Amino acid sequence: MKVSVEKNLFLLGLFAFLLFSIGAITTTIVPPLVNEEMWSAGTNIVHTYTEQELRGIEIYKREGCVYCHTQQIRNLESDQIRYGWKLVHAPVSESWEYTNDDYSFLGTKRTGPDLSRVGGKYSSEWHWSHFKNPRNMGEQYESPNGKYQAASLMPSYDFLSDDEIKDLTAYIQTLGRNKDWRILNGKKLNDYEK
Repeated sequence: MKVSVEKNLFLLGLFAFLLFSIGAITTTIVPPLVNEEMWSAGTNIVHTYTEQELRGIEIYKREGCVYCHTQQIRNLESDQIRYGWKLVHAPVSESWEYTNDDYSFLGTKRTGPDLSRVGGKYSSEWHWSHFKNPRNMGEQYESPNGKYQAASLMPSYDFLSDDEIKDLTAYIQTLGRNKDWRILNGKKLNDYEK
């Protein structure tokens, strides 16, 4: 009886090793060989960040913007409509768009709007004012006492230096510009920064 148990343990260990090896090979080696298109940008532009934009990324990370803002358009029609541009629905985020990103700011909670397609929607001056005093830039609602209050929960970032706000704005203006998606009836729509 002792011999058959040892024999079965050896077979169990061998089976576990083979199963692990197959899993490791199919998840690390096979995908790049089978679907190279998934790893390339195709006809789209993979953005290389400038020094200013890289500093903006560090500020975005340092100030915790990712805790309130996502950077991914989900495959939901409501997301595509809400974060679109004029009458054009925003395209769903794709893996190649994050190729040059050292940090994935996909986020999990949307207290504020998704930022993945915000580049060019507003002027750099608008972003500047928004970082300085965000509660004066957005929608307002009437409270029960009849007074209007800002709908934005975003805190003011007026403690940032002018250079830091320029860097952060430069980064924000890159978001969503990896592909030309603001096209309606074959005509390219206006972009504040182009």
